[in-house]
Amino acid sequence: MAALCRDAATAFQHGEPVSGPNHEEPRRDRLRLAGRWLVLIAAVALAWPLRKESSTSVFLPALSPYVALCSTLAVRSLTVLTLLAVPVLLLVLFSPRWFCRHGCPVGLLQEWVERLRPATSARWQQVPPIGKWLALLTLGGACLGYPLFQWLDPLALFNGFLNAWRQPLAAASLLTGLGLPVLLVLDLVFPRLWCQRVCPLGATQELLAWPRRWRRRSTRCEMEAGGELPCARGFSLARRGFLAACLGGAGAFALRVIRKPMPPLRPPGSLGEGGFTGVCIRCGNCAQACPSRIIQPDFGASGVAGLLTPVLRFEEDYCREDCHRCNEVCPSGAIARLSLAAKRRRVIGPAEVNVETCLLANGRECTACIKRCPYEAITLHSADGGFSTLPRVALGRCTGCGACEAVCPVRPRRAIRVVARPGELAEG
Repeated sequence: MAALCRDAATAFQHGEPVSGPNHEEPRRDRLRLAGRWLVLIAAVALAWPLRKESSTSVFLPALSPYVALCSTLAVRSLTVLTLLAVPVLLLVLFSPRWFCRHGCPVGLLQEWVERLRPATSARWQQVPPIGKWLALLTLGGACLGYPLFQWLDPLALFNGFLNAWRQPLAAASLLTGLGLPVLLVLDLVFPRLWCQRVCPLGATQELLAWPRRWRRRSTRCEMEAGGELPCARGFSLARRGFLAACLGGAGAFALRVIRKPMPPLRPPGSLGEGGFTGVCIRCGNCAQACPSRIIQPDFGASGVAGLLTPVLRFEEDYCREDCHRCNEVCPSGAIARLSLAAKRRRVIGPAEVNVETCLLANGRECTACIKRCPYEAITLHSADGGFSTLPRVALGRCTGCGACEAVCPVRPRRAIRVVARPGELAEG
């Protein structure tokens, strides 16, 4: 008892909290674990809502300060979804890595994975802080409209994994959900490597808190040195940050101007191809929300930069005129948040008729595309002095919804196809 009194008196003199034997630690650990469980359950509930038509999956990636900052810089606009990250940003300014310790579902899963192997020394301690460079390169690229590594956000990877299982099982959908399993396997081999050295979201939190830490370090240095010694070490991060941002900008510029293959069809309201592949975080929300199942992951048609980004396939169905679900669930701004009326005016690309293979152009009976077009953009006109009839597409009415391509009976290549040429219909 006397020892406890002495410890309490010493703690009181030093301004430390007075406590008895450390009986509170197990209780505190249980409360922390319960809180992490609630976070994981909430994350799964957001990414995998019970109601199929729900749009809650947009909220989880939008909470990431990394995605919010990079998307805002790249798209040059501030949306309501971006504001969801503001509370996390404010917490990070006062408590670096707070979100990692208490709010990240990926971090909790990694803690469980680490229990599968015996405790070992951290073999990755000599690995440089790659995450800071990834974050700075991405922020630098975002200033030029192309955030290079935004798709590495852990919340986006978590969201993409769950979305892959919400869709009908297929190789394409499962491949888009590989990000989270790869992280967990990495953590099993190198515990905490991702969180401590690679994760760009965690690094972004450290960068946001850096000015406050540097100011505190500078003040302490001046007090210890009596104001006689320079305290310029904090500026090394600023120099590295400036260099990384410049490199990211250069990389973004190179990716935007480099010659690419024929651009693929993107969902209505998508950014231009030069920025879409960078701003898209591959979360899978648009593909999961699409009732027609025409949004599929790209496996290289748009180049390496477009890997796993959403593209449109009109083999089985089309972009329905009464749907704008993809415009409601994109958290990064790669697909604009449009009303249904605005979406109906966005052009994916014009439909073009191949007269060499068109059945009607070759004297056979077929008006499938004309009957199916929901915008009445395809009409008949005479050719060859009235001896043949061809379908004609009115560019002022065609939105490139793909209904004509979906019903065309010509195989293997449809006689009418939508080509990528995004735009907007004129008023009137």
